[in-house]
Amino acid sequence: ILCQQLGPTFIKLGQALSIRTDLLPEIYALQLRALQDAVPPFDSTEAREVLRRELGVRDLNSLFEKLSDEPVASASIGQVYRGTLRDSQKDVAVKVQRPGILGEIALDLYVLRLLTPIQTKLQNAVNRQPTTQEDIDTAVSLVDEWGRGFVAETDYRLEARNTIQFEE
Repeated sequence: ILCQQLGPTFIKLGQALSIRTDLLPEIYALQLRALQDAVPPFDSTEAREVLRRELGVRDLNSLFEKLSDEPVASASIGQVYRGTLRDSQKDVAVKVQRPGILGEIALDLYVLRLLTPIQTKLQNAVNRQPTTQEDIDTAVSLVDEWGRGFVAETDYRLEARNTIQFEE
């Protein structure tokens, strides 16, 4: 599918649009729904290297009693492994970001911002509506807001803090 080839931002955008039948015909939305479960994982050896680097350890066995060999889930920005902490024996979900994801997202959002005025003009032309600068500004603002939310999803430390607060 084209969204997968275009990269993580377009996968995420396709996922968001897959439930917006008010914006897309049902047949397109149905095809985009396949993105909800069809993001292929990246190499687990590479994921373990990312984990070692991010956690500042040479050996993951120093932190984990067990860590699944393969991800239990995969998404546009990362994947999840099942683990058991060595010190507390607590079962945990271990999220690992795709290498270089922030750079890919930045480039994708830049391209999306460039394409938004064109898409706005085309959509208005199809609907036989004039395009104003306000239409373009509003569309670009929506892309910016969506992009901020998407980038925020890459902050796994913030997600962990929120999870701990929620548990308390």
